[in-house]
Amino acid sequence: MEFIAPSSHAKAEIIIKKSRFIGHVFPAFSEEEAIGHIESVKQEHQAATHNVYAYSVGVGSFAERASDDGEPRGTAGYPVLEVIKKRNLQNVVCVVTRYFGGTKLGAGGLVRAYSNAASLALDKAGVAVYRYHDLITATVDYDRFGRVQRELEVAKAVTHDISFAEKVTIQFFAVPELTQALKSLIEDITAGLGVVCVSQGKYLPVRQLQPG
Repeated sequence: MEFIAPSSHAKAEIIIKKSRFIGHVFPAFSEEEAIGHIESVKQEHQAATHNVYAYSVGVGSFAERASDDGEPRGTAGYPVLEVIKKRNLQNVVCVVTRYFGGTKLGAGGLVRAYSNAASLALDKAGVAVYRYHDLITATVDYDRFGRVQRELEVAKAVTHDISFAEKVTIQFFAVPELTQALKSLIEDITAGLGVVCVSQGKYLPVRQLQPG
């Protein structure tokens, strides 16, 4: 399964009639992760007037939430959510922080301000296609490590961690359709002496998409 989500965390700021609007965008793959990002922004901007947010997360079934955080109903969180939906994004959370500048913007002005801050942050984050990857852990002898590493590079596996002890332990991510082939390849290279384990992985970007 593939979906489109932000490539990375990004932040963008605009000032409208002396009010600061700071858009924060994060890829997130569960409500717990989304809420964690929201809380981190709130912690960073405790002195802000509002920390408005919206998110759409999940694989298969989606959870969508939006909060105006004290702004007039429908003028903040839901416009941010609409920006996300119009871009056909999934697994994304956007928080827009506002520091009030002393001049009221009216309902229409608030909708535009929050929408623009979210759009600018999403533009800065960029978008990518994500796919699920298994996490594979292989423990091999030092004399076989170089060849295993080269084969993983050829297969475009994503290295997560390498630790050196009595043997070398490599953790890497691979798309499920390559998992068995890579497992067999490592076993062949190590003459059956390598230990290969497959565990729960995560979604990773597989290709960047150009704007528009």
